[in-house]
Amino acid sequence: MHHGSAVARRAGFRRGAAALTFVALAAGTALTGAPAATAVGGQAPAGKACTPTEGFSGCRLFLPTKGDQDFTVPSGVTSLDVRAWGEGGTGNSMAYGGAGGFVAGALKVSPGEVLSLAVGGPGFGDALAGKGGSRGGERGGNSSAVRTSGGAPLVVAGGGGGAGGDTAHGQAGAAGGENGQDGSEKDRGGKGAGGAKGGAGTGNGAAGADRAKGGAGGAGGTGRYGGGGGGAGYAGGGGGTGAETGSTTGSNPATGSGGGGSSYAEPARVDDARLVVGDKYTAPEKKDPFWASSDNPIDSGVAEGGVDAPGGPGRIVLQWRQTPATDRLVQVSGTDATTQPGTDVRPLAVVARDKDGKPVADTSVTFTVEDPDGLKPLFYLTGGPDDDETVVATDARGRAQTPWIGLGSRKEGSFTVRATTLGASTAFTVRVTESPYTVSAVGGNEQKAEQGRDFADALLARVLRSGRPVPAGTEVEFRVEDGDEGAPRFGGEERVVRVRTDGSGTATAPALTAGEGTGTYTVAASVGAAMTQFAVEVVPGDGTQEPGPGDASGSPSPSPTADPSPSADPSPSAEPSPSTGTSGTTGGDGTSTTGGGTSTALDGGSLASTGAGGIGLLLAAAAGLAAVGFAAFRLAPRLKLRARDGA
Repeated sequence: MHHGSAVARRAGFRRGAAALTFVALAAGTALTGAPAATAVGGQAPAGKACTPTEGFSGCRLFLPTKGDQDFTVPSGVTSLDVRAWGEGGTGNSMAYGGAGGFVAGALKVSPGEVLSLAVGGPGFGDALAGKGGSRGGERGGNSSAVRTSGGAPLVVAGGGGGAGGDTAHGQAGAAGGENGQDGSEKDRGGKGAGGAKGGAGTGNGAAGADRAKGGAGGAGGTGRYGGGGGGAGYAGGGGGTGAETGSTTGSNPATGSGGGGSSYAEPARVDDARLVVGDKYTAPEKKDPFWASSDNPIDSGVAEGGVDAPGGPGRIVLQWRQTPATDRLVQVSGTDATTQPGTDVRPLAVVARDKDGKPVADTSVTFTVEDPDGLKPLFYLTGGPDDDETVVATDARGRAQTPWIGLGSRKEGSFTVRATTLGASTAFTVRVTESPYTVSAVGGNEQKAEQGRDFADALLARVLRSGRPVPAGTEVEFRVEDGDEGAPRFGGEERVVRVRTDGSGTATAPALTAGEGTGTYTVAASVGAAMTQFAVEVVPGDGTQEPGPGDASGSPSPSPTADPSPSADPSPSAEPSPSTGTSGTTGGDGTSTTGGGTSTALDGGSLASTGAGGIGLLLAAAAGLAAVGFAAFRLAPRLKLRARDGA
């Protein structure tokens, strides 16, 4: 079951509260003129990230969409592995649609070059197929293509022909190769396209368009029974004839099916090109790892001709190997994460770096769950069922993060999330354990600083035990979850510090200094097994002042209440033996009122141009909405938790 239809759970309620809080904060930034924060990876290239085949580091899968999709060739890439299928033609109970074509090869490209992609599907494609004629005539398949930004064809995979409307059995033509196939009905089926020339229509069926005229398929002929439309392609297939009377013997059809469109690969830019034709309605290259069957028994798989069904959709896959290559994956959010049984885990994030420590963008990272303790962790995936595997592309800063992770069990234990890309791998361990403590970020979250400068606001973490502030002196660990030398450090030096709470249960971290690295960083605050996260961003300096630790542009640096030296085993100094509680909240459960650590990309705003009174009023309104979200967080643990599968 997809999580969107699951029964209400504590974790699900918290996500709603987090959304409400985010809306409040977004409203505040919108009203003050500051852009709302966006998720890291929100500017990902077109297409869906996919797991590349051996030897490739990046992969994008393109499905049918309205309008063309632009793809910008990543830095350091001079060749793309291209695989393209055209759409299959529609079939009916007596005549089958023709299969779409397949084209593959190594496309020569330049870094930064923009390519235009169109994928064949119902209503979409590079060129559109011919419509079926009246009564029973079916449309052909639309073509898929990769073109230059100026429209010159590089790869075109033709669409299959559509079935005729007669009562006698027939077979529409499959898309090319260089030439599309003819409809099977003798003297009535439309002709397949021949290279750049459109196929002839038969009877009252229309001819397919030549390459120079766009490659559309010819329409099927009309009559009491309609002919099948031709498939689109580099050039279009011809439409089959229609008829006023249909066959009664089953061996002498009166109508014809459409011919298939032709396929193409530009010789000057595509090496080792393969143009493959399907077998009647059977799609070509069904053993290719990117071919996919239908997820239901009615629809057709990729490029299949329809058997009393619509034809299967087209698709395009681009793969590449980047230079320089990824040398390592650095964990930057979620290291040693903890959560309570049945609650959600915040996104885990890595940064891909090359051997010189520079980020590697546009590489595919596959995250896979390993669950030896049977905790049933699954990634919450948008637009599909939850799964134990997901693929995410790194953004311009080399960062890739998982979706939120839900648990389908109330058991204690641990599980692993392994992140893998070409040449590198790392594994996160997530502990699931009961804790009476709640840790929340109450100050300093989602701020930014220039390289080498202190963050203006101290990081403040509030600790509750069974809903009440912990005694003064309870120890809290603050940890920067990025081991890179250019990451922020407390006092400019320490990655991990330990401080003690005051009388209100609040711990104040020492000054956090930005390093030379830029981008979003996560800081975890924890007490025993309970934790929360802060998100901070380092932006390039403007060079107007000499940066240095302690040279902040905001409030004075706070002083820790205890020695902030690193420690490997943080534990409360007051009430040091956690007991099983019902209201404790651990890392990943959303206790932070602003969702800190969920890979927000902070952006500069225009607060300086707004009057102080106006800012105060607007921020007060936003804070009021945020408080509602925080209240929802506080109430969330009291909801009855039910497992995802209803057990």
